[in-house]
Amino acid sequence: MKNAKKEIAMDKLKIKTFEAAPEGFDPLTASKTTLLRHGIVPKPDEVKEPKLYEAWHKVYSRKLKHIVPEFVENKSKQHRPSKHPKDLKNGTSTSTNWSGVAVFPPAGDVFKWMTGNWIVPDPNQPPSLPTGEWYYSSAWIGIDGWGSNDVLQAGTDSDVLVQNGVTHKQVSAWWEWFPNYSVTINNFPVASGDYMTCLICATSTTTATIYLTNISTGIHTSFQITAPSGTILRGNCAEWIVEAPTVNGGQSALANYGATFFDESYAFTQKGVEVNAGTGTPINMVNSSNSVISQTVIEGTEILKTSFV
Repeated sequence: MKNAKKEIAMDKLKIKTFEAAPEGFDPLTASKTTLLRHGIVPKPDEVKEPKLYEAWHKVYSRKLKHIVPEFVENKSKQHRPSKHPKDLKNGTSTSTNWSGVAVFPPAGDVFKWMTGNWIVPDPNQPPSLPTGEWYYSSAWIGIDGWGSNDVLQAGTDSDVLVQNGVTHKQVSAWWEWFPNYSVTINNFPVASGDYMTCLICATSTTTATIYLTNISTGIHTSFQITAPSGTILRGNCAEWIVEAPTVNGGQSALANYGATFFDESYAFTQKGVEVNAGTGTPINMVNSSNSVISQTVIEGTEILKTSFV
């Protein structure tokens, strides 16, 4: 059945989907067992976990269409760990492929899940750079990748090509567990300006569940994934990032994505410690001349803004 749960093997990366919730399904009144069957985050305790309940209610009190995701592996693209990370004395960091914020758990603890919302960027041709070439940008949330060789992530791509005076834009949703390739969610439509929310839960060092919702369209999907062979999630950092991804094995040129905001951005550790994005380290993306091309500003406790420079 099209809407039934199933397991998928894709280049040694195992994926498990959930049974789609029927039309008119109300998560507010459903049992925990039913929510889990349909790949919906169980409802937090309103008294014991008021912040989590508020965030959960904000998403699932809306009328949502629950879909079983369809995947296409994109072997030309990867969203990699931070390249050439450098911590500066002024409290910021630089990277040649990341801009955003990274947070770190207390000593002796690791991150197990994180969440964040963002507005899908609108890509445009960068000024003073040649036309006829693709330019790329990716907005995502993830665990690991700053000081480690693994990263678990999900987000949106916003790419652009101007050729013969005609502008072509490609916007899509994806997930990745590096060092595997990016995987496009083929039946999950997104467009520039859409408001996205994502929750990533690491259920072990080699398994995780991703919950992704397009608030603007009311489409929700979720799935369980298994890490590539030999990859272990360290949980040493969590991040909210705009990236210039790796394309065809090389560093891509960053699209003029304008600016995007991440909000309601925080991570929780194995010992239950909450770490907000606003307490993290801002990361600015630099080019080969060490000039900043994408800048990050922390706007609030859980809010950050990244901007093309």
